[in-house]
Amino acid sequence: MSEVTVDSTCVMLGAGQHAKVVIDAMLAAGMVRPCALIDSNPQLRGRLVFGVPVVGGDDQFEQLIRQGVTRFVMGLGSAGNAAVRRRVFELGRSWGLEPLTVRHPTAICSATAQILPGSQILAGAVVNTDAYLGENVLVNTGAIVEHDCVIGAHTHISTGAKLAGGVHVGEGSHVGAGAVIRQAIKIGARAVVGAGAAVVDDVDCDVVVAGVPARPLRSAA
Repeated sequence: MSEVTVDSTCVMLGAGQHAKVVIDAMLAAGMVRPCALIDSNPQLRGRLVFGVPVVGGDDQFEQLIRQGVTRFVMGLGSAGNAAVRRRVFELGRSWGLEPLTVRHPTAICSATAQILPGSQILAGAVVNTDAYLGENVLVNTGAIVEHDCVIGAHTHISTGAKLAGGVHVGEGSHVGAGAVIRQAIKIGARAVVGAGAAVVDDVDCDVVVAGVPARPLRSAA
């Protein structure tokens, strides 16, 4: 590993597996590592993630801010439930910190796409013409968000998912790995689309759908 260079104004929230991917994307994009990671799991305290120490849980915010931290980057993904990711993002905001956007250099983003703060667009992903990403949207490795899609805040578009043109996804939703969503489909807030699903009909809020074609399974609540 190269010599560790850190941004003393930036902290990462979450120290799990996703944190490694985000730090790697930051370095590839010419950014530098955050100065510390915050995670509520006490077993992670003291560990290094790509050379960055896990300093503790939420009780560390005040001290880090006194030391000059003004920004945060999300190190937390989601596996079917975006609620925790949303809560952590809003916690960072509540401390007056500004969210950083991360874009891997191999991601393709149209100049006409609107990408709000805190979003992450990872390696090989595509965000096409006139697409809109709300705050804290995660477009994971190799995912495609086509032209005129609208992705609500705190939503996770998982690895290899493909959204055709004009798809609307409500806030706090999760689109599973390899899922395909037909053009102009509307997916309600907090919905979950299972991995590999083919969505050809609109999806209500708070519903889990899966299969080919996708069918409702249960409530996502």
